[in-house]
Amino acid sequence: PPHAMQGMDADMMANMPPPAMGGMDADMMGAMPPPAMEGAYGDMMAALPPGALEGMDMSMITSIPLEAVESVDWASVPPEAMDAGFAAFQDGLANGMSPAEAFEAGGAAADPYLPPDMGDMTADMMNDMPPEGMQGMTADMMEAMPPEAMQGMDAPMMEMMPPHAMQGMDADMMANMPPEAMTGMDAPMMANMPPEAMQGMDADMMGAMPPPAMQGMDADMMKEMPPEAMQGMDAPKMENMPPEAMQGMDADMMANMPPHACPGMDAAHMANMPPDCMGGMDADMMAAMPPEAMQGMDAPMMEMMPPEAMQGMDAPMMEMMPPHAMQGMDADMMANMPPHACPGMDAPMMANMPPDAMGGMDADMMGAMPPPAMEGAYGDMMAALPPGALEGMDMSMITSIPLEAVESVDWASVPPEAMDAGFAAFQDGLANGMSPAEAFEAGGAAADPYLPPDMGDMTADMMNDMPPEGMQ
Repeated sequence: PPHAMQGMDADMMANMPPPAMGGMDADMMGAMPPPAMEGAYGDMMAALPPGALEGMDMSMITSIPLEAVESVDWASVPPEAMDAGFAAFQDGLANGMSPAEAFEAGGAAADPYLPPDMGDMTADMMNDMPPEGMQGMTADMMEAMPPEAMQGMDAPMMEMMPPHAMQGMDADMMANMPPEAMTGMDAPMMANMPPEAMQGMDADMMGAMPPPAMQGMDADMMKEMPPEAMQGMDAPKMENMPPEAMQGMDADMMANMPPHACPGMDAAHMANMPPDCMGGMDADMMAAMPPEAMQGMDAPMMEMMPPEAMQGMDAPMMEMMPPHAMQGMDADMMANMPPHACPGMDAPMMANMPPDAMGGMDADMMGAMPPPAMEGAYGDMMAALPPGALEGMDMSMITSIPLEAVESVDWASVPPEAMDAGFAAFQDGLANGMSPAEAFEAGGAAADPYLPPDMGDMTADMMNDMPPEGMQ
């Protein structure tokens, strides 16, 4: 195992047969104490697999006896390291250094371009590393890095990091990463991140993340995210989030999400959201939601919605709501719904509404309801309607109520003059051969002048034709 190599020394290396080196790899080489390389010799170095050299740092290379160095397969050393090291080596010789001194100077110049001993890495060392040096990083190297070393990361370094290296990240490392470094993240890097690493995220890091990077998120990663980190979300990030990732959301996360992030939601996002998430919604978030997103709503989600959140609803959002979602409504939610949202209601939505939800209706809401929506009314619903709400009805709405539901209406709240005129016309209609439905419509037309009108449609001629007693 690689950790056994820590016990090697120069004498043991000097006694090792060259063929034995064929079993070496980068992890084993990286665990070797640099002084052990003083026992290396030519045939041994020639037998070393090229990949094993990736585990060497310059302190190991400079420990190799000069006569053995010529046997090293330098082709496996990063070109940037070779260029920097060779230039420093030549400068050293030109300035009177011995070959050994010049070789050591070359090693020091090449070292930033070689995979470092990550366990000794500090933030300053990380900060001094050329961005292209990160191209050689692996998950194992990341795992070995002290979390504090991540404080030296920046965006260009992150951009150069191979996505698979992110598998070595953990929460402490994430917590130490400067927010501006997150601008170098992309979707494959995020997709390689262990879910538990997300525990180190905060709002500033989320705010710095490029929107396309969110495409690498999944539900497990979202579950591990601190709720406060959601304060860094915005609409473009939401648009790029895979809908399935929303399965990891909860109410605290939703409560921390800024309203301006909600325009990035769509129906698929909503449909994947656990119902209890809706407990974190508020009116501002609801008002910022695209109407199309409401297509993903269902009854359990509606049940979990705080009643006050309904204050953000409007007609286009209601129009997009699946009728079955209305089964989750209650009186408090209805009472918080603005009247201007009611024009989005239709008959199937009404038919799915629990009777007790109607306890939150008032005259303004009823007056804003499209008459055809009343075709979905039923007996128990009409019986639960507050008397004052009927004042918002006009006869086009009343005549849209199914006949079997009409008997449940609290007619005592209808003005007596309207009742008298309507009942007389209803009886005349039946006497003249009308069907009950036709007679009911005729009664409605007769009663209509005595009912509170839809004032938005009022004209001077209509006002002139109104009986004085209708003004009561």
